[in-house]
Amino acid sequence: MIAKMKAAGFRCSFCGRSKDEVANIMAGTPQRIPGVPRQMIGKSAFICDECVRRYYQVVTGTEITSAPAVVPEQA
Repeated sequence: MIAKMKAAGFRCSFCGRSKDEVANIMAGTPQRIPGVPRQMIGKSAFICDECVRRYYQVVTGTEITSAPAVVPEQA
């Protein structure tokens, strides 16, 4: 499944933007907790930095800067 996603290009699971349209996309896997549909357990989900920023603003009621995230260089 991951190979198919890489071939098609990663997209945010929330807004649908591709990795080329945003500064950063993070991957995660839904866990077996209340509220998570059974068919989603173990499947990859992706969220972009812009959706994280919007979610943070909704939850906290505060705005964060629109400066891009600093990504550490890999050795």
